[in-house]
Amino acid sequence: MKLDGTIAIAAPPDAVWELVINPISLAGCMPGVQDIRQVDERTFEGTIQAAVGPIDGRFAFRSVLARADFPSDLLVTVEGTDSVTKSRLVMDVSAALTGRDGDGATDLAYQATVQIKGRLAILGEMVLRATAGMMIGEVSKCLRSQLEGRRPANTTRSAEPPTA
Repeated sequence: MKLDGTIAIAAPPDAVWELVINPISLAGCMPGVQDIRQVDERTFEGTIQAAVGPIDGRFAFRSVLARADFPSDLLVTVEGTDSVTKSRLVMDVSAALTGRDGDGATDLAYQATVQIKGRLAILGEMVLRATAGMMIGEVSKCLRSQLEGRRPANTTRSAEPPTA
């Protein structure tokens, strides 16, 4: 499954980068992420509790910052296994930031390739895509809240829905 979109954030690119490059800080914006810990300079582990359709799961995951070159080359690889269904998740997420002239805002463009094997894969892409869309919406709100401070949120732009 492939997901991509853009999140408009009313903050400068360096502030956005500082938050998204730090998995421990970013975890606060990821629904269900718990117990995040740093293994080494580029590797982090934790768990994520998520409901996918009718199945609740708890994935133990390992996340690696494969590339992190400001502002246009961030690549994170994630691998995890669900403790209930033993389903396996492999995900590559890339992101790039583009500052918008004139308003000091940033567009965060992301692309994710997600592979799920096991019982969760049986649910099908439609259910998985809907769950991912809800999670992306929550991450978008949280990033804006963390970065835009007391400025009113830009209600005319929101995260683009994931596309295939």
